[in-house]
Amino acid sequence: MISSLEGTINKIWGNNMEIGVGGVGYWVKAGNRLIRSRKEGEEIRIQTYMTVSENDVSLFGFESWEEVELFRLLITVSGVGPKTAAGILGEVAAGEVIRAIGDADVGFFGKIKGVGKKTAQKIIIELKSKVGGLGELNLGQDLPLIEDDLFMSLKQLGFGRGEIERVIKRLPKEMDRLEERLGWCLRELG
Repeated sequence: MISSLEGTINKIWGNNMEIGVGGVGYWVKAGNRLIRSRKEGEEIRIQTYMTVSENDVSLFGFESWEEVELFRLLITVSGVGPKTAAGILGEVAAGEVIRAIGDADVGFFGKIKGVGKKTAQKIIIELKSKVGGLGELNLGQDLPLIEDDLFMSLKQLGFGRGEIERVIKRLPKEMDRLEERLGWCLRELG
């Protein structure tokens, strides 16, 4: 299993990129958000997930481990394949998807190409308990979307919803990088 790649973007076409690593080119399928933020010749490090089926082996690229974990959850939903899951995460941030699942927001998924009402309902029903129902959290409008990734990181480390919410509310505003925020929260929760 290939879990990450670090190399040079040799070529970008459609929702695909070739990443050169040590003389080998890896064909990676990536979402629109990742593709739009990169250019050929640029150095990149991405997390990946490899899918294997009877007729295909594909490598999907993501910007964070949280996206990989959400991708893995999405493909467990009946009727959601790797292409659909990658399409969802390619259009919107992982935190937005988690919030839509927690809020049972079927309309949110309807805006994403390839996801109909029935598929949206299945995603919500099958994943609401697995993502912890973030809709119950009162993150408020004043917290930026980076908080969703921060919340997921802290949740995966075993912290409870209430203590995460309390520490996120006290975050210093001048910290803008996820790594800084995560480190600060871990010190506060430690």
